[in-house]
Parts: sequence; structure tokens; C-alpha cells
Amino acid sequence: MHIPNGFLDPKMSGGLLGMALGVLGYCLGKVMAAVTSVVPQRVMAAVGNGMANIQGAGKRVLTKIGEEKLYQMAVVAAWIFSAQMFNFPINSGTSGHLIGGVFAAVLVGPFAGTVVISLVLAVQAMFFGDGGLSALGANIFNMAVIGSFAGYYVYAGFKKIFPETVSVALAAWLSVVLAALACSWEIGMSGKIGLHEITWAMMKVHCVIGVAEAVVTVMMLKLFEKSGSGKIETTDREA
Repeated sequence: MHIPNGFLDPKMSGGLLGMALGVLGYCLGKVMAAVTSVVPQRVMAAVGNGMANIQGAGKRVLTKIGEEKLYQMAVVAAWIFSAQMFNFPINSGTSGHLIGGVFAAVLVGPFAGTVVISLVLAVQAMFFGDGGLSALGANIFNMAVIGSFAGYYVYAGFKKIFPETVSVALAAWLSVVLAALACSWEIGMSGKIGLHEITWAMMKVHCVIGVAEAVVTVMMLKLFEKSGSGKIETTDREA
């Protein structure tokens, strides 16, 4: 699903980069608010000595819970990066690999999950040539914003009806299908390949890849919890 260089016209890639950066900036703000706290001036004045300390008050400091969340984000990113190194065959030489959007979002929340997937995609593009740099905004939008951010709320909706495992599986499958549909539209609207042709080709493959994503996501979540890392409980307002 990683779009390489040359498949999107400049307007499409530029517009998607702007959208991706906007959402990513919002998610980063939510994560920063969740992992830090502001030290009031009166507290600094009480324990400090003089105006120098008072002037330094009101700054955000990393909390203990914040340290734990950042550590878990790093661990989740490492799991996803490692899992994405393994491709599974589909047919006619086609292969797929884990996106991990729902996996990340379920564990650390929709905002932190989006940041995690974006970081993984950026590293892959810059150091491993997996996805073009000119298409990085599109790949982040498809796999981080749709795959993780939107995937989380699909999971949260399904969870009101189905058990946890079923909700995760359905959300993981749908996250792949929706991301592939967005990818098809972006390439088709860029005029490189016919919209109908690319959509049909992407859908018939990624509907199958989505099944693998669902199975692997459920398995990885169970392994992650058994490893002792646990899961950070989140709400719609948390990172």
C-alpha cells in the first residue's frame, strides 16, 4: 500500500501532505498534553528561591505516567516495524504486510497511535525506500490517519455491539480496506492509472490482506498483553 514516487501529481501529494501534517500536529498536541503537566508558578515559588525560579514556572514537565506512555509508544512502534518486515503472499506474485494502525490505536489510543504509525512510515521512507518521500504525506494520511485514527473509532463503535476480539478484527480489516480505497482514489485522480482499474485491482487484493491484518492484529495484541506490557486504557479525549 506504500505509494512510491511518481504515482501522484504535485497537487495531490502536496494537498495530502498538508492534511496529514494538520492531523499529525493535532495528535502531537494531544499526546504532549497527556504526557506532561504544567507546574504552577506558586509551586515553583514555594520550593524555589527568588524570581529566577518563578520566571521558570508554568512550563510543562514530563510526568511519570507520561514516561510510561512514551515508553509504550516506543515499544509498540518497534513491534509494528518488526512485523512489517515480514510479507505474506496473496496471489500472482502479490504480497502484503501488516499496517498496524488498529494495533497501535487500541494499545496507546487514537492520537498516540497515529503518531506511532506516522513515525514508522517516515523511517521506512527515509531509510528503507518503502514508499516515496514525495508520497509520504499520502502514505501517512492513508495508513496513519485512516488506518489508525479512524480505525480506532471504528473499533470503539464495534465494541458497543461485539466482543473485544471481534471488534478488533473487524476494525483491522476495515482499516485496510478504507486505506486501500483512499490510495486508489489518490492514484486514480492523479491520472497515472484509470480510477476504475486501480480501484478494482486494489480492492480485490486488500480485501484479502485485510483478513490477514485482522488475524495478525488479534494475535499480536494477545502476545503484547501476555508479554506484560499491558494496555493503556483510553477515552476519546485522551491520547
